[in-house]
Amino acid sequence: MVDICSTDTTRRPLVPSPLGRGDTIGVVAPSGPVDTNDLNAGLRYLHQWGFRVVVGRNAAQRVGYLAGSDEERSSDVNAMLRATEVRAIAFARGGYGIMRILECIDGDAVERDPKPLIGMSDITALQLSLYARCGLVTFSGPMVAGQIAQGLDAHSEASVVESLLTHLAGRDLLPKNQSVLKVLRRGSASGPLLVGCLSLITALIGTPHCPNFDGTILLVEDVHEAPYRIDRMMTHLKLAGVLDALNGMILGHFLGSGDRSIRSSVERRALELTSDTSIPLVSGYPHGHALPNLTLPCGMPVELETSPLRFSVSGQQRVA
Repeated sequence: MVDICSTDTTRRPLVPSPLGRGDTIGVVAPSGPVDTNDLNAGLRYLHQWGFRVVVGRNAAQRVGYLAGSDEERSSDVNAMLRATEVRAIAFARGGYGIMRILECIDGDAVERDPKPLIGMSDITALQLSLYARCGLVTFSGPMVAGQIAQGLDAHSEASVVESLLTHLAGRDLLPKNQSVLKVLRRGSASGPLLVGCLSLITALIGTPHCPNFDGTILLVEDVHEAPYRIDRMMTHLKLAGVLDALNGMILGHFLGSGDRSIRSSVERRALELTSDTSIPLVSGYPHGHALPNLTLPCGMPVELETSPLRFSVSGQQRVA
């Protein structure tokens, strides 16, 4: 078992350097098994965006609902973290499995050579774990054998490519069409932006891989969950003290059975659970398991303002 980085979360975020055209992106599958046709389709897009690509040696493995054994999947992640020629890591798909290997991740390699990590869904657990232990800023965005393979809309593609190629300082995070956003409670807030799939966030609570939510702005999304299950998970956040610790909250895509939006019920419960706070609450942000899916910097200090709407990266950065 490899020690994961130090637990000092008071330091500034560890921000990986942006890529250049022609840099190499490593692609790994640390969760569910991958369809090779989807993977190849996603890889073609990475090439079209101007990147070289290297695929983990075990990416095509399948052991039941996992893309290989725990050792195979963790060894692929660690190999990409350690490879000096690999300048970013993109994840093939979600599903389940990343929590099984969190304690096997080479934290020393992360601190020695921080790289942009881009993914979402099950990858939320790894992203929040690395933020909790290392302060590493990662990117919550589309998956190679998922939305990228299926074809991104223009805004989602521009967002993910910009996230990989440019510095974060001062970046405007508002969607082009601001009318999609619904302000549920007005206000302003600043703090580190934490992003992820609600079911994975709740699963981390009580573990050493769960970040400190004090003073953060939390953006949550989820898919294929019944409203009562979302209610239970959000109530769990309340009972665990997470919602009371936040400076602000944003709701992304929430899809139930048949990919139907359950946004209205999620909004009602979020309002109820934060009714004893004054934190700004915004819904409808285009991020998650539907398109458009804008890529967001998980762990970066941001500022959120509801009147007029403003959502942007702020604060000093320690660029690796």
